[in-house]
Amino acid sequence: MKVQFVKYQALGNSFIVLDEIVEKPRLKKYETIAQRICDPTHGVGADGILVVSKENDKLRADIYNADGSWAEKSGNGIRIASMHLLNKGLVKGKTADLITGSGISSITFHAGSEKKRIISASLGKPVFDSKLIPVKADMKFFINQTLELENRKLIVSAVSVGNPHLILYCDNFDYDWPGVGEILETHELFPNRINVGFVVVKDPENIYIRDYERGVGPTESSGTGAAAAVVVSVMRGFTDHKVNVNTLAGVLQVSWDNKSDEILIKGPVEFICSGEFEPRK
Repeated sequence: MKVQFVKYQALGNSFIVLDEIVEKPRLKKYETIAQRICDPTHGVGADGILVVSKENDKLRADIYNADGSWAEKSGNGIRIASMHLLNKGLVKGKTADLITGSGISSITFHAGSEKKRIISASLGKPVFDSKLIPVKADMKFFINQTLELENRKLIVSAVSVGNPHLILYCDNFDYDWPGVGEILETHELFPNRINVGFVVVKDPENIYIRDYERGVGPTESSGTGAAAAVVVSVMRGFTDHKVNVNTLAGVLQVSWDNKSDEILIKGPVEFICSGEFEPRK
């Protein structure tokens, strides 16, 4: 089965878009396709795939991680899907709405071209309720909690920004943070697994982050990871509501409106290539 694809990256977070306007986007076949096409050796290589479809005449993007698992939302993925839809002429003007697995995201297109463009996306309101994230914990909010891991005590906070995130702070990244992330992702406290963000605070307007994404592993950036880091940083009094999140691939601007409670992320999206892929049998 040949698959037509287009690949984009947003701050090093790469996704392959499958431009298939279908009736039922969450088909089993996409789990297998994601595993094969995202393989960097035998496939095209990416952090995940985006399946663009229609739901009641409205545009939708479903995210599948590189391991084939379905994800509720991806901040960079939303912005990539939106750029693809704009390039294909499926959206018009400077704004658009896109349905995701956890709600509607509002998109704003800024300066750029079909090759590279600055795009903003709303991620909705953060969720702190442990049962909704979900976290298997007795306390209502899992903020600034101690978690024991291999004889170490970590201070962690959990939040959902459309998908679940665990945030912890460190002085630097000169340690095996990917190894810690791998353990935390599948910790028994998190029944749906969890994304993990390691954060260094520079000042109230700037933080640095390393992301370990659920179903993917270490990535150069994560849109929802940046949003989660800012929300938790504000809650703990480390930063302001508007923050530059410095990732391995560049800066993502994140703002959390203290009136509407809405999170907005803004950054570049870049076209990489397009082609045809035929998975090996």
